Amino acid sequence: MKNYQGESLFLVQLIVLVFFNTFQRSQFDVLHEIGLLSINLTLFMMFLFLIRSLIYHKAEFDKFKMIYLSISLLILINTISFIFTKNEDITYFLQVIFLFLFILGSIRMKWNLQIVKLLGYITSVFFLFIWIHGYILGFPNRFASIYNNPNYLGVLLFCMLYFQMISWKYSSSIMEKVYFSIVLLANLFLIYITNSRSILLAILIMLIAWMILSRMKKVSSNLLYLILFINFVFLFIYTKLKETELGNSLNELSLEYTNKNLFSGRSEIWEQLFVKITEQPFFGYGMGIRASDIITIPLTAHNQYLQILIEVGFIGFAIFLFFLYTIWKLLLKNRESSLAKLSAAFFIAILAYESVELTLFQNNYSIAILQWLIITIGINFNEDIKNE
Repeated sequence: MKNYQGESLFLVQLIVLVFFNTFQRSQFDVLHEIGLLSINLTLFMMFLFLIRSLIYHKAEFDKFKMIYLSISLLILINTISFIFTKNEDITYFLQVIFLFLFILGSIRMKWNLQIVKLLGYITSVFFLFIWIHGYILGFPNRFASIYNNPNYLGVLLFCMLYFQMISWKYSSSIMEKVYFSIVLLANLFLIYITNSRSILLAILIMLIAWMILSRMKKVSSNLLYLILFINFVFLFIYTKLKETELGNSLNELSLEYTNKNLFSGRSEIWEQLFVKITEQPFFGYGMGIRASDIITIPLTAHNQYLQILIEVGFIGFAIFLFFLYTIWKLLLKNRESSLAKLSAAFFIAILAYESVELTLFQNNYSIAILQWLIITIGINFNEDIKNE
């Protein structure tokens, strides 16, 4: 019982820190510094928890041996890359390694219904703070937030949607259902206000994935491979569509319904990166390399898969795919749980979102930590506290 209570208290602290982390992307300097400090504290606290977990729960090694292997390989390839390229300093390197260990710690953590519901309430309070502050600043007439751009707010709200959905699912009274229904609808409206097309698409993909996981067991096992295949096909088709008749037609439809161009400059970035990847195919250009360091466009890769390829090459990319596979297999083992199905559905949606953004690793720690929590909560979740 003492171990359970200690872990629960740790989880409460972690949840609070996770939302302080988002201040890293605040418009205000003081909040920005608090966010940076909170991220480092979050990673360090999870590292301490992981050490404690490995000491007191040795029996769980066999259950997670494949994930140990994949994370060890990720740490190894990134360490080799760091040593031989020295693109970044030791602080940058340690943050990346601690994030990998954070993922492992989250997988080993025993999530239960009380903690998940508490997380939902904390999330809803934080969301209401964002909503009220945004209203004071002037939305819905225009975008307004403490955060520095609407795309960041969009992905943050998408992550919060997960915790609100599970809180609604496990609500124990009508009042709770009504409360979380209102919060959910308000969140969806705010996501719409941010005008983030990639997030709206991610929500649609999440809902489709959740329905498949709930009703089509045989098909659901292959969802990971399907979304990765679609991501890679999209990457190549998108770069070829620009300035074609079909591409122009699709761009006109995008302008008509979203007031945004379909082609936002990513195709030029990706075309140049394709060339650079072929020049350093096996080990890439080293940990911490940015697209702007090797191409003429001063922007990020805007694609997580290409970012991994330019950093650690096809060898590192193969390890990354193996890592995704081990996560997926662990989620499928627990898919009888509604929460695990939702985690798996968000996992698929997040992988689709990474086709146009960089939020899984060091490029955006505050969102990366949230996303990995969402993905891994379903692996070790137990609805019945007495059975833990």
